[in-house]
Amino acid sequence: MKKLILMLILWLMYANLFSQDNVTFGKYRKFTSPVLGGEITYIEHLPNGYEKSDKCYPVVFMMNGQNISQFANDAATLDNLSGDRIPDMILIGISNTGVASNFWSSPNESGLVPAGNKFHTFLKEELIPEISRNYRSNGYNILYGQSNTGLFVMYNFLSDPDLFKAYVVASPMFGWCPEFFLNKTAAFLKDHPQISKKLYISYGDLDYVQVLKPIEDFKEVLKQSPPGLEWKVELIENTSHVPSSTLNNAMLFFFSGCTMTAERKKLSVPEIKAHFNALSREYGFKVNPKAGVLFDMAIDLGEEQKNDQAIEIVKYLVSLYPGSEHYIYYLGKLQQIHGDLESAMGCYNKALKINPKYERAKLALKNLNKSEGN
Repeated sequence: MKKLILMLILWLMYANLFSQDNVTFGKYRKFTSPVLGGEITYIEHLPNGYEKSDKCYPVVFMMNGQNISQFANDAATLDNLSGDRIPDMILIGISNTGVASNFWSSPNESGLVPAGNKFHTFLKEELIPEISRNYRSNGYNILYGQSNTGLFVMYNFLSDPDLFKAYVVASPMFGWCPEFFLNKTAAFLKDHPQISKKLYISYGDLDYVQVLKPIEDFKEVLKQSPPGLEWKVELIENTSHVPSSTLNNAMLFFFSGCTMTAERKKLSVPEIKAHFNALSREYGFKVNPKAGVLFDMAIDLGEEQKNDQAIEIVKYLVSLYPGSEHYIYYLGKLQQIHGDLESAMGCYNKALKINPKYERAKLALKNLNKSEGN
């Protein structure tokens, strides 16, 4: 019976995903940049439910946004992970065309990215404020680049680390100027003993020699990092240049504490709250366990006849996500099974206030009234 309830609730929650005529994953936006001297194009991808909420979100700023297949892959990655592993996020793909094309260039022999300082100024003084004005961002910004733009991301990290909270680099072409990045990184780590940032770098075993040859030396330099720099350099096997799993692995690294592992699922509700409160302090924005994960936990506890614990989990779930008639209805079912008919009736009525056409709550109330009449 409980599994049937779960299947029906999940069907109701996700049926709307298949009711649209078109599939879209982003919208083009444009604005004029005085710093770069022309029009800039970027693509937005908003998290599910953005329009109906008042939440503020972290933002991933992706270089090479004109690469549609890459943008689509990364948008899908964030959507998939936000279901149960990471906070919901906004994705902004910066199109590397027109006046923005200068930052595509590889560094010269000295290691400087042509127009790199100017593009950094554009990010700091124009693009980030533009996104903050037009979207509900929460200030947790992540910069993500690939190949040559990965070098630009590293250049920004080493020259102005406070501009972003975390940095993602796929297959950086260190081979163009290896000594510059090795020396600058070593000096940077020595000069920033109190740094508190996150850095993830990926590369493939089939990557370009300009990536493969210097990467081991770069890892050795990073081993001298102060404790506040959380870093990972990951070899992804059977993969060539710019591994497609880069953003997936980076997000799981940055937000590892958000996953409700098997051990965390054994925690009590107060312990779960304490864990996520600690994460919220770490990231600087509110982080909660995902609704679907808590709901699955409640279903499992119900199947194990641990009804008191299941009710406690669903009460916590409803406190975090009060707008779902499905979760409130399921709380009523658990309370009804537990023999608390008054509370169950209250939940069914509350579910109907959210959605007056919610037939399962109507039927549950009808059956309860009938049984009380008998």
